[in-house]
Amino acid sequence: MELKTDVLILGGGITGLALAERLKGSGLRTLILEKAGETGGLSRTAKAGNFLFDLGGHRLYFSKPAVREWTEKLLKGRAILRPERNSAVFTGGRLLKYPPTFLNGLLYAAPVLFSKGRRAETRQPPATLKGWLETRLGPRVHDRYFRDYTKKVWGLGTDELSPLWAERRIGGGFSVKSLLLELFGGRLSSKENAGRFLYPERGIGELPAALRESAGPSAELLAGAEPLEIKFKDGRPRSLTFRQGGERAAVNFKFLASTIPLRSLLGLIPGAPAGLGGGLRYRSLVILFAALRRKKPLPQHWVYFPDADAGFSRVCELANWSPLMAPGGWLPLTFEFFCDEGDALWNLPEEKLTALTFDSPAFKKLFGYFEAGATAVERLPHAYPLLYAGSEGPLAAAKKELAAFPNLLLCGRTGAHAYLDTEECLLDAWSAADKIKIQILKGE
Repeated sequence: MELKTDVLILGGGITGLALAERLKGSGLRTLILEKAGETGGLSRTAKAGNFLFDLGGHRLYFSKPAVREWTEKLLKGRAILRPERNSAVFTGGRLLKYPPTFLNGLLYAAPVLFSKGRRAETRQPPATLKGWLETRLGPRVHDRYFRDYTKKVWGLGTDELSPLWAERRIGGGFSVKSLLLELFGGRLSSKENAGRFLYPERGIGELPAALRESAGPSAELLAGAEPLEIKFKDGRPRSLTFRQGGERAAVNFKFLASTIPLRSLLGLIPGAPAGLGGGLRYRSLVILFAALRRKKPLPQHWVYFPDADAGFSRVCELANWSPLMAPGGWLPLTFEFFCDEGDALWNLPEEKLTALTFDSPAFKKLFGYFEAGATAVERLPHAYPLLYAGSEGPLAAAKKELAAFPNLLLCGRTGAHAYLDTEECLLDAWSAADKIKIQILKGE
């Protein structure tokens, strides 16, 4: 079987679907190939019996009013909740509200107030996350709030991670002064700390569903389709072979947009330099869903666990996200475990992962007595691009190699190997759609 389309999109996550949606009305035919059996990627809402659960804590928050308005219009007809954010950090056996209030801001700020040995500013940019943090906040703040949690989440110490992550997620203007002002003001400036957010009543999976619906008939979707090899003509990618349901097929295209992991894309290109994608690394995520009967839910939407008495890094109290997540008196939770694909934690069977969770001191202290119900596990191999110190070189080399193909575009978090949030993925998809329309209309 041989297909033909104008734009081939690899990956049916948020970015791929948003790109197809943005191309509607352009007169261009679009085909989305999704390797998994269903779309949504990391923003999929999974099922466990009668329960719904997201693959982690996904909320919709925005820095640009136009993107918020567009998203609300897209989701029109679907019930949308607007919760007031409530999150905390469980450390030292107690819950600290995050972002901090004025009162518990003192607990956060103590290491800052009494910190000594802060590094002097230098003209040379820091080479690691540790240097970035210690320059701005001092070693005591680094050790108290960043050292252990960073190791748990990323599998690397702050002295092994690139400062690029902090520049994107914390901001270049971050300092002791700005931290103190924000802590005692009870409000952090980052958009990630927005007081309210949007959340579809039936889970974040409503967003990819709405994108797919809005894209309309001009966007065809093939799920369960595994890309095999890109073929070239006149020095440009022009077709791709894939396997679906045990059968091989091919699709010819004018333009290729990739939202799949960059390393996976490189593996589809015959003759690509050996080892080109070897320096591109990812952090994986295992999600444990557990339906529990408990006396009452935690008041928070999610809680972070930086200490070693919990193998998980974050817990989401699903009853606070939407009543539909907690039917029949159950109070289900999702537990997030960071790991590397193929390691011991990644391969841990569901029953052992559940036992590890329930037996942890942090779980026992925070949740107390419970009756266990259904459980489920989801494993996400490319959840986060791993921006380790020195990763800039391999990433630049890979992008330079692909830049030689004018009809190939990288897009989104995994496609561009960049730590983007949902709003940034939507904006990236919109920008890609504009570039594709201009290039195809030019006849390039």
